[in-house]
Amino acid sequence: MSAVPLLLIDDEDAEAAKRRTARRERRIKRQLRLGREGELNIVSIIDVFAVLVFFLLVTASITAARLNVLALDLPGKAVVASKPLPRPSITVLDGALLVDIGDGAPLRYARGADGKALALLPERLLAAKRLAPKQEAIDLLIGPEVAYADVVAVIDAMRTATPAAVRAGYPGELFPRMAIGDAAGSAP
Repeated sequence: MSAVPLLLIDDEDAEAAKRRTARRERRIKRQLRLGREGELNIVSIIDVFAVLVFFLLVTASITAARLNVLALDLPGKAVVASKPLPRPSITVLDGALLVDIGDGAPLRYARGADGKALALLPERLLAAKRLAPKQEAIDLLIGPEVAYADVVAVIDAMRTATPAAVRAGYPGELFPRMAIGDAAGSAP
């Protein structure tokens, strides 16, 4: 084996360190000559702020539009609160159909295979429309054990316009807005 003198390795490291130091000194002199020392480039900061301002303006306009959607008209002192329209509701339970048109006398129909309760439903809804002609909403409450097909049959019966309703001048759909929810109890 040939032995490499240790002194030669140290000399090579020392020369590499001198070259790095010389490069670093030349770089610093060049930056001083060009005037780059301590200078901050704010062009990129201005670009970032311009983009941020754009997004803030867009977000503010969207938020303002959402607030305008509510369109709250608060009543003044002289406004007398009018009686709200009675909102009819139909509760579909496992063995019964409860129809409340807002007249204070809810009716209970036994649901069976004969479909008698569904045949009486459009006439009861016409009575609800006559009670409150401007009312467009109805509530449909469904019990926990009611089959999906039964719910669809009730909705179809609700949407069917009877000839009496058409003759009375009502549109084909008496209550175009429907809210569907869970019924509080089940049929006894």
